[in-house]
Amino acid sequence: MASVLSKIAGALLILLAFVVFIHVVMRGVFSSGVSGVYEMVQYGMLVVVSLTLAENEITGGSIIVSFIIDKFKPRVTNVFGIAAYCLTICGMIVVLYFQLRMIMQKYSQGTVSPVLALPHWILVIFICIGLFFFIIAFIIRVYNMISGHKDIVNVKLTLEEKAAATQVTSEF
Repeated sequence: MASVLSKIAGALLILLAFVVFIHVVMRGVFSSGVSGVYEMVQYGMLVVVSLTLAENEITGGSIIVSFIIDKFKPRVTNVFGIAAYCLTICGMIVVLYFQLRMIMQKYSQGTVSPVLALPHWILVIFICIGLFFFIIAFIIRVYNMISGHKDIVNVKLTLEEKAAATQVTSEF
């Protein structure tokens, strides 16, 4: 599901880029651009980021700076990782709860964007979808860390050994 949401976000990103291109050309040629282009990009990027959260977590697309935790043995590092992910899951559940409440607030208030009159509650739904699958990805990561804990070789590797063991994959 994370891959599907990421592909939807990619298509939306291409569409946004096309709209911005058309806006720039129209501003240059006709001195009048696409109405509401700034709102489209603002809210469209919110949707793009929300829908790609889970894919980013699953593929390990973020940069991890762990210069303190790298000093520990692998099993200790794994325990700290499990604890950190569990705390993050709890925090993200709280954020998701408040976002779900915000859907009701925005719906009852009837708030819309100023130019295109996009209902805000629909945009918050995309945030909630992204957060939900982000939490699921974290739960999967914790499960894998717990189930693989007994198989961890408790020997610190050198940077060269870590680099050799790391498999870099890309869809490109």
